[in-house]
This record gives sequence, structure tokens and C-alpha cells, in this order.
Amino acid sequence: MTTTIARLFAATSLCAALSASAQSTPAANYTDMWWNPSESGWGVSFAQHAGSNQVFAVWYTYDPREQGASGQNKPLWIVMPGGTWTSPTSITGAVYVAKGVPFNQAGSNPQNNPVGSFTFNFANASSGQFSYNIAAPAGLAPSDPAYNLPSMSGTKSIVRQSF
Repeated sequence: MTTTIARLFAATSLCAALSASAQSTPAANYTDMWWNPSESGWGVSFAQHAGSNQVFAVWYTYDPREQGASGQNKPLWIVMPGGTWTSPTSITGAVYVAKGVPFNQAGSNPQNNPVGSFTFNFANASSGQFSYNIAAPAGLAPSDPAYNLPSMSGTKSIVRQSF
């Protein structure tokens, strides 16, 4: 019995190591702000961590669920705190709705319910496509930042935002 458990542990460890090593190495450093100039009002912050294949991406857009006092929709940030490079120019990962307290106040909002995925396909170091597939899981509590979020999916052309 102990040998069976040891073999199962070794096989599981090997699978995890193989999947981590099978991840592609990015072709370029895509860290920057990305957007579509013909669709002003939204964008993506893409941060590629040096020395690793890790990425943190934030899609900042407007929340279709909430309107502010001026009648415009409130900001919505959807984050991808990781992902897998499926090729040197493509990464995909699970995404979460980000909502918290202002930086000058104590506290946090630690709900961590995945709401879909992002995929980035870069044509080169300055252009690509951003695909999103958002569908909040059923049964979320009203206090969850993804509660009642409508399903959204699509693909948008993106370019580096020049400053």
C-alpha cells in the first residue's frame, strides 16, 4: 500500500513538472499598456515578470451592472493573475473580478471566484489580439464582486499604447 501511494505521488509530481516545463517561453517582453485606438475607453495592462513566464494582466473597462451619478457606467477591472504560454506568442489564463477598498483604507475583498478566461495572441511586439470569455458562476453571494455580472465574450485587436 505504501509503495502504491509513493508511486502515485511520484507520478503526480512528474506530471506537474512536465506541464510546467512544457510551457512555452515568450517570444518578447509584452509588458505595457494595450488598447484599440478606435475604441477609446478601455484597455489592458499587461505585466510580464522578468526571469519567469508569469504574467499579470488587467482589463479595465466599464461595468454594465452599475451606473454612477453622472449616468455613466462605473469602472470594472477583470484580472488574470497568471496563465500558461501555449506558444511563444500566446498566453491564456483564468480571470477574476477585482474590487476592493481605496488604497488609503484598511481592508480587502478576498473573493476569488473565477469568471472566465483571457487569451492574448501577439502578432509581434506591438500588436495582437485580446480574447475574453466571461461568465460568472451561478450561486454567487450578492457580496461577491462578480455577482450578477452578465456573460461577455469577444476578440479585440490591440496595440501598444504610445506615450
